[in-house]
Amino acid sequence: MVDIAMCNRRDCERKHTCYRYLAFPDEFQTFIILTEPDISDCEYYWKCRNPKELREMNKLNNSDEEN
Repeated sequence: MVDIAMCNRRDCERKHTCYRYLAFPDEFQTFIILTEPDISDCEYYWKCRNPKELREMNKLNNSDEEN
């Protein structure tokens, strides 16, 4: 389970490197609703450098459920 507020802003230029956009959502997921037109300096951006790091972050989230 991802215990973060996720982002679903499809027009964001940084979505392919943002964990808030790329993480696997839970069944009852919270999303951030961003309405400002300039999102180049988003305060919610959570950099995920590569797919391997994303997999590791998702594994950590899933391991919390097992404990």
